[in-house]
Amino acid sequence: MSLDSTLSADAVRSSRLAERLLVPAGFVTTAGNAFQITAAAILVFHAEQTTLAVGWLFIAVSIPQVALAVLFGKLVDKVDRRMLCVAADLVSAMTALALPLWLWMGGPANLGSYIANFMLACTAALFMPASNGLIKERIRDERLGKFNSHFEMASNSGMLLASSLAGFLVIWFGATPLFVFNSLSFVLSAVLVYAIGRKPVKAPVTVETSTTEAPSEPVEVPVRQPVKRLALLYANGNIGLMVANVILTTLILQTFNQGAWMIGVVDALAGAGFIIGAAAYGKVSKRFKGIHLAVLGTLGNLICLAIQPLHYIALMAAIPFAGFCFAQGRIAARTLLMRASPEARVGRIFGGTQALGLGLGVGATVALSSLADATSVPYAFWGLALLQGAIVIGTYFSLAKPLSAQEKRPAEVLEATAA
Repeated sequence: MSLDSTLSADAVRSSRLAERLLVPAGFVTTAGNAFQITAAAILVFHAEQTTLAVGWLFIAVSIPQVALAVLFGKLVDKVDRRMLCVAADLVSAMTALALPLWLWMGGPANLGSYIANFMLACTAALFMPASNGLIKERIRDERLGKFNSHFEMASNSGMLLASSLAGFLVIWFGATPLFVFNSLSFVLSAVLVYAIGRKPVKAPVTVETSTTEAPSEPVEVPVRQPVKRLALLYANGNIGLMVANVILTTLILQTFNQGAWMIGVVDALAGAGFIIGAAAYGKVSKRFKGIHLAVLGTLGNLICLAIQPLHYIALMAAIPFAGFCFAQGRIAARTLLMRASPEARVGRIFGGTQALGLGLGVGATVALSSLADATSVPYAFWGLALLQGAIVIGTYFSLAKPLSAQEKRPAEVLEATAA
């Protein structure tokens, strides 16, 4: 067996191992974070009784990621991504454990929630580009679509299902045990990521040259990938997640005058819709192009979003379909961006995308939360649907021409560059 074939086989085994370990790592991390943020949001709302107070909690989570994501993204492209993920998880575990200790000592719940979530956001600003860089580095390109469907299903179902349980668990046990669980989830994630092992050595590329013969075929110029516009398409989903988490809490507790139990029911329904959507992504993606699926999935989610504030029955009826549509749009947009990103720059690309999405999300959260407090919460839902709809439609028309040009070129001449 040749050296090249041995190295190639090692890379395939490493890719399969990474797939098996990164999916559960994503699940436990997002589940723990969902317990943390949902419990913290309930504590803050009961203390302040305003939408904007909950909004400031999510803004406190977002500001460090906006400020640090690009800087950390550049670091990710220079340092061992696996060990950066492990380090971020362990620091997050210690930070998450500090909040229940603060509460046990009698510290103010709202102050502790703001500080702890702010510190967790600082490490998340490192973990996000590092984990995406690790995925691009370890998962074979032809497996990215299938892996992303599994990863998004695990991550988002973990977030939504944990949020649904959090509503009930806060009632039964209080918020403190959920913060302890979040700390333990970071430790488990670190163990899973470490178990992936070191990056396998890639097979060397051999180039044969001849000084007497001219090339028989013309060399094609690499196609520039529209990375910035694909990043905006993916970041649009982050805007929706951030704002919807804020206004949905107020819609249930204030507008519909229901208890925390309904947060659990609604998140469970959204989680079920998302899981079904992610599981069906493989079949659905065979019928639609990636860009069309990203746009249609997002628009379907926004239609459901506009229905949700009409009545709590409408909310529970529409949100499973919203979850299904969100899964299609989210996975398609993520796969498009990851395939377009060169491995050497994927950290800064996803770091910049995270900063863009959260930066826009912060502005939208302040504006729409203020709108909700000044008028009523349904207007914030409809404003969010209009904002995201304008972004996705505008981005689609700007992408139609460059993506069409790429389809006419051989795959081997495509080269991802920020355009």
